[in-house]
Amino acid sequence: MSVRVNYGVGSFGRVISARILMGTDIVEGIEAVCKENAIASATIVSCIGSFQKSSFVYLVPDESSKINVRFSEIIEKAGPLEFIQGSGVVCKRDDVYETHFHGSMSDQWGGVSGGHFIKGGNPVITADIVLAEVRGVQHFRRFDEETAHVQFYPLEEGLDSPRKINK
Repeated sequence: MSVRVNYGVGSFGRVISARILMGTDIVEGIEAVCKENAIASATIVSCIGSFQKSSFVYLVPDESSKINVRFSEIIEKAGPLEFIQGSGVVCKRDDVYETHFHGSMSDQWGGVSGGHFIKGGNPVITADIVLAEVRGVQHFRRFDEETAHVQFYPLEEGLDSPRKINK
């Protein structure tokens, strides 16, 4: 088995704790906090709360894809939904945020679902978030030839490409 990793080394900067208020999309709220505080790259350390509704996708088999998977059609779940946990990375290219955010939620009967959240489709009832600014590494999302999908691309300041492990 081989080990292959692209990475960058940096450090945490400021930590921001916030409550996203009713009706605000979770991803748009996170990005607004980052924009307001001039943060280009961050990690979502903690995120819990509740949704009015949710829109997300998850992976399904697809033999015609380069990596044998694709995203499902958008799943829309009616609320109220208990937002159990969320995590992800805040990425920015030029002036546009491209946050990659996953999470899970439970419905009123205890059924759990989740996946990759669709920006604009997850208005909260309330959400408590803790963000950690990442310094020294820029988070990008770029098209990856190997997978034929947009992927996470951490780029350490001063380098032209990520550090690599290839064993």
